[in-house]
Amino acid sequence: MISTRRTSVSWLLLFSVATGFLTSVGLFGCSSAEVDENDPAALMKDAEEDIDSSRYILALEKLQKVKNQHPYSKQAVDAQLRIADVYFLQENFAEAAATYEAFRDLHPKHPKLPYAAYRVGLSFYSDMPGNLARDLSAGFKAQDAFKDYLARYPADENVNSAKEKLAETRKNLAEKEMYIGNFYYHREMWESARNRYTKVVNQYSDTPSLAAAQERLKSLETKPPEEKSE
Repeated sequence: MISTRRTSVSWLLLFSVATGFLTSVGLFGCSSAEVDENDPAALMKDAEEDIDSSRYILALEKLQKVKNQHPYSKQAVDAQLRIADVYFLQENFAEAAATYEAFRDLHPKHPKLPYAAYRVGLSFYSDMPGNLARDLSAGFKAQDAFKDYLARYPADENVNSAKEKLAETRKNLAEKEMYIGNFYYHREMWESARNRYTKVVNQYSDTPSLAAAQERLKSLETKPPEEKSE
C-alpha cells in the first residue's frame, strides 16, 4: 500500500514539473518560429511582437540585426528608433536619450524627428531622481531638450505633454535651489544662501518656489553681507 502511494506521488511530482516546464517554454520561449534573418521586414515584425509581449531582450537582438545586417533597408532606420523605445521601456533612460539623440542627428529630415526630439526630453525627465538631495543633472538636460523641442515643433502632438513636464522639471530644479539655499541659511552662511534664493527669483520666477525665495531674501536684509567665519 505504501509503495502504491509513493508511486502515485512520484507521478504527480513528475507531471507538475513537466507542466511547469512547458508553461515556462510558452511564456519565455521565442516569439515565433525561426525568422529569416535575410528579410528585414520579417525581423521587424517579429521584434514588434516581442515588444508587445515585453520580451525586450529578444526584441533588441532582432532590431540590432536589422540595423547592422540591413543598413540600407527602410527598416534599418525604423529599427534605430525602436531600439531607443525599447531602452525606454526597460527604464534604461540614459541609453534611451542617447539613442534618440543619435537618431535625431543622423536623420534630420525624418518624419519622426519631432517624436525623437520629444522622447529625448522625456527620457531625461524620467531619469530624474525623486530625492532633492541627489544629483539633478538629468533635470537640466530635460529642461534643455523640452525647450528645444517646443521651439522647433510648436504644433506637434506631444507639445502639451512637453509643456507640463517642462513645468514640473523647472519646479524640481527650483526646489533644489531652495533646498541648497536653506542648507546655507540654517548654518548662517548668509551670502551663499542669498545667492541661491536670488537664483530662484531670477531664473525660476514661474515656479511655486518664488514666494518662499522672496520671503527668505527679505529676512536676509537684516543679516550681515558676508558669511560668518569659522
